[in-house]
Amino acid sequence: MEPIQYTETEKAQLNAYFKNRGIDPDYYLSFQLPVYLKDELPSDKNAPILDIGCGFGQMLLRLRDQGYTNIKGIDIGHESVNFCKSQELNVDLIQSIEDYAEQNKGRYSLILMSHVLEHIPKENCIDTLVAIRKMLAPGGSYIVMVPNAQSHTGVYWMYEDFTHYLLFTAGSLTYALQSAGFNRIEFLDPKCLKGLSAFGQWKRKILLRLYEIQLNFWNRVTASSFHKPSPRIYSFELKAKAGV
Repeated sequence: MEPIQYTETEKAQLNAYFKNRGIDPDYYLSFQLPVYLKDELPSDKNAPILDIGCGFGQMLLRLRDQGYTNIKGIDIGHESVNFCKSQELNVDLIQSIEDYAEQNKGRYSLILMSHVLEHIPKENCIDTLVAIRKMLAPGGSYIVMVPNAQSHTGVYWMYEDFTHYLLFTAGSLTYALQSAGFNRIEFLDPKCLKGLSAFGQWKRKILLRLYEIQLNFWNRVTASSFHKPSPRIYSFELKAKAGV
């Protein structure tokens, strides 16, 4: 398994990523842990948790606020890592996820990876997931979030971020995770009902059903189809949990 090799130009682009995207630490001042994620956090506040591609540490900061003490972040961007360290977060600058994984086999109870996998070239995607799987402790979980190609804004998110290599559907993300040796794969809160009132949940379910009926109708008209075994999820974000 060959680590991803970046050219000097690519490294410069990676370190200018947030600047070029118009994002700074203040962008995340109001960030809160997603409701669906709170239900997946370990009950043990000392459980080892890794955030891959931690950015400005917004996830780590909120985990620390929740009382988690054994949290770690890794990133390939100097700007991100330097800011995280200024916030007294335990974050390392890495060159290769494969090398980091070799040094941390079976270490983490929970690994988070929010909107990072789509930035990895397709030819490196499965190897990256294999490396991540090696870092999970027995019974541990890997939670990955990616933009959803099947959402109403799927194509937009593919090209809105110039550094995206991939866009996933529920089916292709399942394929990638299974190919890397993960099992117990499930999609978290696929209808985005967490945090809504009972009435809000009822309303969203009804509207989603109407949306799906319309899609089915136009699929018939245009002789189009979806892959039947794949889950049909329409939210902007796919949230998958997998184990070993």
